[in-house]
Amino acid sequence: MMMHKARRYRRMVLSLVLALLLAACGGGGGGGGSDTDTALDDPIDREPSANEPGERSVQVVSGDRTRIFGTLTVPPAAARASVPGVLVLPSAGNGDRNGTIAPNGTPSGLGRDLAGALTDSGLVTYRYDRRGTGESRLDEGATVTVEGLVADARAALDLLTQRRETEGKDLAVVGYEEGGLIALRLAATDARVKRLVLVSAPGSSLVDLHAGRLAAQYGPESAEQFRTLVANLLANRTLPPLAEMRTELRPLLPPDDAPYLAELYGIDPVAEAARVRIPTMIVVPANAAPYDAPRLAAAIPGAQVVSSAGGPSLELVDGRPVDDLSDPLNPRHDHGAATPVTPSQRDAPTYDRITGFLTAARP
Repeated sequence: MMMHKARRYRRMVLSLVLALLLAACGGGGGGGGSDTDTALDDPIDREPSANEPGERSVQVVSGDRTRIFGTLTVPPAAARASVPGVLVLPSAGNGDRNGTIAPNGTPSGLGRDLAGALTDSGLVTYRYDRRGTGESRLDEGATVTVEGLVADARAALDLLTQRRETEGKDLAVVGYEEGGLIALRLAATDARVKRLVLVSAPGSSLVDLHAGRLAAQYGPESAEQFRTLVANLLANRTLPPLAEMRTELRPLLPPDDAPYLAELYGIDPVAEAARVRIPTMIVVPANAAPYDAPRLAAAIPGAQVVSSAGGPSLELVDGRPVDDLSDPLNPRHDHGAATPVTPSQRDAPTYDRITGFLTAARP
């Protein structure tokens, strides 16, 4: 009898140990063990610590099952009650959830700083790596399309809709640079978006915007070749090898992205804006001319235009290159044509206007 009891006791202890091991491994399915919250078909975080302030990595799954990786930032106020949420959409250029990367390899930090300023004002934010960049890697055979990017943004919006930190509160979208085009389409087609902020978003075609920038920085020959390459892209959906392009054009026109870029450069921002019917703020940088904000604002009833002219940059640039630019075929290599970027300061008044707009009572 004592021997049987001892065997039963050993079996109970063994079962308990196995259960603890399985729990530590995430039920046996996760394998490698990660501190990344996963937002799949049910993106609600049910852990008791979900409302704790700070940043955490959270992934969502888009309509085509592409995994999108991002950062959820929660303010202290969300520990006591739910608060409004803001989705920060990335640009289409080189970079990740934290911002774009300049031709000389310097990260801008705009996405990170926007999220930080909004969280400091008591809002939950989610920013993510555009598909095909950062951690949001594409599966073999998967492609980047404009509608795919909109679907990714909608999946991220699903996350904010279902989080306990934002439960029942309004959601807004902030899109910067080319990400503003995706934000316009999302705001026009998803009733959950109650406010929209466009930062340095194009008011005319991307062709005109980039050609104007290139002419100012590199001269008319650069803008002329860019226009020629884009005209061929729109007609044939193809681009020449990087070696045949001027070096400053390579970050804008990677040949592998030709079909997607043809879609992107074919978008008319005003046609997208004409479908938006929610409160909108348009923020333009000090050099406002290439962005044609009045044209964009005229298409959105009641849109506000805010200029950061005369103030510090909206971007908090840290001044450090992100990789080795010695390879002439590196898309960011520019043979020293770009001047070194020094650390910048936050344009506090403009950020205050953005956060004031997003936190104001609904009209």
